[in-house]
Amino acid sequence: MGKQLKISSVRPIKRKVRTLMYSGHLDSYIYKYYSDLLNIKYNEWMKSTKLNQYSVAYRTNKKHQSSINFAAEAISFIESQKNALIIVGDFEHFFDTLDHRLLKERLIRVLNVQKLSDDWYNVFKSITKFAYIDKESLESSNSPLVQKKYYSYFNSIRDFRKYQKTHKCYINTNSYGIPQGNSLSGVLANIYAIDFDKDLSDLARDFNGFYQRYSDDFILVLNENMLKDEYGIDYVKKMNSKLESLADINRICLQAEKNKTYLIKDDVIYNSLGKESHVDYLGFTFDGINVKLREKSIYKFYREARKLIYKSKSIKKNKNLKKLPNRHKIYSLYTDFGKSKYYPSNFISYVKRAQHIFDKISPNTNNLMLLQLKNRKKKIESALGYRIHSRIEKSNK
Repeated sequence: MGKQLKISSVRPIKRKVRTLMYSGHLDSYIYKYYSDLLNIKYNEWMKSTKLNQYSVAYRTNKKHQSSINFAAEAISFIESQKNALIIVGDFEHFFDTLDHRLLKERLIRVLNVQKLSDDWYNVFKSITKFAYIDKESLESSNSPLVQKKYYSYFNSIRDFRKYQKTHKCYINTNSYGIPQGNSLSGVLANIYAIDFDKDLSDLARDFNGFYQRYSDDFILVLNENMLKDEYGIDYVKKMNSKLESLADINRICLQAEKNKTYLIKDDVIYNSLGKESHVDYLGFTFDGINVKLREKSIYKFYREARKLIYKSKSIKKNKNLKKLPNRHKIYSLYTDFGKSKYYPSNFISYVKRAQHIFDKISPNTNNLMLLQLKNRKKKIESALGYRIHSRIEKSNK
């Protein structure tokens, strides 16, 4: 028999909460059309200003690349440095705080026009003065469609209009913020950060360094000796002050608790207190030699697997079933059986992909991602109470 699983003993995972907003069908087509147009203009503008390599999220000209590739590029550069300052930062509530005046000014610049045309102005107005209905209020309504768990909340537009009369839409009356989850949101957020990207890429160039921004996460690596020559012994403090100043100018709020400063010296990473540490960027950690996935990612994988298996065992026992329910989901998400029609990817395939990409892009680091999951078969089978991976091994022969 497998081990008894105690969910109460599992420590909670701290989740990063994002408010996503979804457009109506017609609006989503309009936003997608203008998103395609704007991405072309943005890509052309980034190439002409030689900034193309620095902003890497939501890019239509960086297909077949993911956060794994970009993390590998950053870590490979850090590994090549003997002495360098590393700053890893995070924008606070990025989409929610985009200043409309600055966004409009930079949109005009990227479109290379004197002012927004009528259609672009209407699109801009729509996405900055957006109106929305809270999904939770819909799900808590007494609509028979909701009670029956249908995908639609209303039978007709007429029903929706009736609902609107008693449930007013929330309207963004602020001079800042755009909805996240819209097809235009990503490229608009990138356009908003063009001056910040230019400022930090200039720093990277001036100090033989590296800069990269993935949406609201960024990393800056600068040569320590050159910084000392320019700013003296207080170079860390002065560089952090400069970074805060550039963020303020661009109306970007840096998340203080997530902005970290490190030094790499002879293959060892030190934190701001001078203690040995590791850089944490885009889901990977690097201590100067070894690259790993964040420990909380590994923990979450096993936690979710055990939780589902425990729940399935309880259902089997309570309903006196012969076979374990949810087998397809368990095997697809938490074993080497891999993806399926309903679960096109799983964490194991992600780890294998990360290992392959890091070995290719960052061959001089000790990449340990697969080693972190080396006991996955034993642990999942122990939780299930029976062996399943022998079938996979036989089928692969």
